[in-house]
Amino acid sequence: MRALAQLAALLVVGGGGCATAHGRFTLANGTVVHTLRRDYSNALLVVHGDRGVLFDAGYEKNGEQLERDVREAGFDPAHLGAIVLSHGHADHAGGAGHFQRKFGTRIVVGKADAELLAAGHNDHLCPTDRSARSRVATDQAAVFTPVRADLLVAEATPLEPLAGIPGSIVPLPGHTAGSQIVILGEAILVGDLFRGAILGSSATTHFYMCDMDGNRRDIRRLLGDIAPHATIFFVGHFGPVSRGSVADLAASR
Repeated sequence: MRALAQLAALLVVGGGGCATAHGRFTLANGTVVHTLRRDYSNALLVVHGDRGVLFDAGYEKNGEQLERDVREAGFDPAHLGAIVLSHGHADHAGGAGHFQRKFGTRIVVGKADAELLAAGHNDHLCPTDRSARSRVATDQAAVFTPVRADLLVAEATPLEPLAGIPGSIVPLPGHTAGSQIVILGEAILVGDLFRGAILGSSATTHFYMCDMDGNRRDIRRLLGDIAPHATIFFVGHFGPVSRGSVADLAASR
């Protein structure tokens, strides 16, 4: 019941489809997940005690504003242990370079996405709905200043030795070849494995996904094998979403 109440409050604060929002969710072990949303892309500030890590960093153009958002959430961005990127697309990885250049923040990415970071542009995008088809040319052309990865992840990796946060990084390729998620007990940070609905609080297919059947298999694997006890899922766009809505998505065709 506590988790459901927090989720409802966060959805109100987050504003569902708001371009800019800040939400806060406290896990059972005291870890706090802040949702920092700019231009519909979520950067997730995870804080445990005096340690912090960012999961994704939005667009490059919003890097300075994300720095201010982190400060306003009560954490010094100079003390971030790392930025863990769910994948190498411009709306998730673009802002990471600002922190790396200014603070020397370590950038952690899935090994197979290192080339995307180094190139500073998206790979091939496969739109899944009318909205995505109407803007795929713009999103396909998105670029950012190339980012140097400090750590490449190719297998499940504990997060605590890296950044002082209880949890783990788990590769889950699909949206991109190097996509990865973060497990924080009952909370999972999933990047673009799926997204939240623009209106309401349900989970839905991401705007771009080239292997729809594989995506459903990955979601079922997440629920059944990787995180069978997770209750809340923080997504790259909109959200967060509940386990029930993710199960409904996994069962859909």
